[in-house]
Amino acid sequence: MLIIGAGINGIGTFRDLALQGVDVVMVDRGDFCGGASAASSHMVHGGIRYLENGEFRLVREAVHERNRLLENAPHYTKPLQTTIPMFKWFQDYLTPRSNSLDC
Repeated sequence: MLIIGAGINGIGTFRDLALQGVDVVMVDRGDFCGGASAASSHMVHGGIRYLENGEFRLVREAVHERNRLLENAPHYTKPLQTTIPMFKWFQDYLTPRSNSLDC
């Protein structure tokens, strides 16, 4: 199997195939995980950031990958409780309304 691109998805695919005994070759134009995947943030967000735009397919995919990471590498990951303020969705319910009729 030839994998082009050594980002987080390429590395994950490489690992899965190698564990199944498939011969795998990976090529990349730069360093492995040298792009956005190598940034300083190491948070596995589980797709929450995609909810704002209604990208539910990406949410499902991210949750699936997060759960696999928690299962396969519990020594590298740990769940954190998170609070996400959502002012925009509830703004109409939180803003006081006047009792007078606007004409």
